Amino acid sequence: MGIPGAVPECFVREGVYRALLAAARSLPDGIGLIVLDGWRPWRVQQYLFDTLHEAIHHHQPDLSEAELLERTREFVSVPSRDPLAPSPHLTGGAVDVTLCDADGLPLDMGTLFDEAIPASHSDYFERLETLTPQQNKARDHRRLLYHTLHQQGFTNLPSEWWHFDYGDQLWAYYGSHDHAVYGPAELDTIENRWRRQLG
Repeated sequence: MGIPGAVPECFVREGVYRALLAAARSLPDGIGLIVLDGWRPWRVQQYLFDTLHEAIHHHQPDLSEAELLERTREFVSVPSRDPLAPSPHLTGGAVDVTLCDADGLPLDMGTLFDEAIPASHSDYFERLETLTPQQNKARDHRRLLYHTLHQQGFTNLPSEWWHFDYGDQLWAYYGSHDHAVYGPAELDTIENRWRRQLG
């Protein structure tokens, strides 16, 4: 999508990868799992945060800075390399996923991936009193995605039906674990190896 610093591949921690494989293999016949995003460089996180912050400010100019920050953080984490509070995607423990049919076409989940609206909250359809047939189908798809990943140890970010965590600080928080397993990560490039060796 032309985001500065983005990488064309989806990288995740090995434990996340193995859990995703197990989740995909446990899905009903004819349904697959699409990985939309995984590890994200800090620069990309900063771009996404700044871009959404500006878009919300443009759309709702009367919000206070605190309200604007809260609204932005609902869908994009604050960019952070802090070992105690890194941005989830920077750890390689956060992954954005959706379901697809046997042809690899995404199933209807009720909103688009990364759509920053209340209907993207994981339980949005659960809270509606009456649903249309299309909303029922989207709700059922969300339930399948949630329970399939939950059975493999993932936790879900409540504001994003597509965002799941394994081993990062959100996983520790929502899964009631004592601590996160993964901190900030960088790709294992020759430059990074030399830095570690000479540092």
